[in-house]
Amino acid sequence: MTGPRDLTKTQAGTITVMVTFFADLRRFLPRGADGPQRYTVPERATVDDLLAMIGVAPDTDLTIAVDGEQAARDTPLHNGADVMLLTPMEGGAAAAGEATTSTEGGAAGEASTSTEGGD
Repeated sequence: MTGPRDLTKTQAGTITVMVTFFADLRRFLPRGADGPQRYTVPERATVDDLLAMIGVAPDTDLTIAVDGEQAARDTPLHNGADVMLLTPMEGGAAAAGEATTSTEGGAAGEASTSTEGGD
């Protein structure tokens, strides 16, 4: 009789990453699943390889983060990487011509407020 299998261990030549889907990308969650999902990919896999495994089309417009940092599709993955997939957001204050906060100009660390395109 053997003990319980440790599902967090990967086979030789593979790594495990956790993927969190946001907004309409949640449609890629397995049926009935919620929250971050574990995926096993080959060593030296990139974000693009992971997206192909999940079924995300190559031309899908999305924002990718790996371990909290914005990443590109050619970013290499590592064992235990935390991948977040988001759809780009449009609109908001800047698009509506409302006040926005910017850190450009002024003294270092100061924020300035502008009303670009306002009435």
